[in-house]
Amino acid sequence: MTKFCKSMDPFEIQKRFSAEEYSFYRLDESSFHLDDFKPFINKLPQREIDLIELYYKKNKKQKEIAHFFGVTQGAISHRLSRARKRLAFLRDMPKLTQDIRVALEEHFNAFEIDVIIYMIETTCQSRTASLLNEKHGLKGKEAMTQVKIRHKFDRAISKLKKLKKASPELKDVLELVKYIKSNLYMLHEVILPHFDKGYKVKIKDIH
Repeated sequence: MTKFCKSMDPFEIQKRFSAEEYSFYRLDESSFHLDDFKPFINKLPQREIDLIELYYKKNKKQKEIAHFFGVTQGAISHRLSRARKRLAFLRDMPKLTQDIRVALEEHFNAFEIDVIIYMIETTCQSRTASLLNEKHGLKGKEAMTQVKIRHKFDRAISKLKKLKKASPELKDVLELVKYIKSNLYMLHEVILPHFDKGYKVKIKDIH
């Protein structure tokens, strides 16, 4: 018998198995107010920025937006929900009181700092690996992989836990990387071919 598996994006997988449940996992439309998230909107993937523009600013119904892009209403609802969660994630992200490179340079080498910063910026191990490989020209056996990044990021967190006792200024960085570790893939965008096709054809009509 043939078995069919429904694909699930990494964000949803992490949500189900995260040891911590953050408030934005429970954020629904009734508790979402766009004005609260204006500083973070431009950090979303462009597709989600456009959907927010249509739904919240131009007051288009999900059914209208779905018809516009040639996808189901469920697809639009899912993307809007994910956009709201990303915005809340960005809003609630622990803030640093100093430049992260300055805070880390005494304790980590430049490559380790890049791992930490790229993980904070992308929340994605595979994307971090790609960025590092490109920046440092790593190929073949030297190339970073998702597994290698996970190992290095975990080691960095463990090191920060030990260092914070003697270096209290690293406490903010530790809280931030733990937040990222508990919410991997939150900023990772999964491109759905059928949605992407309709998006590319219609996007010019939005603005």
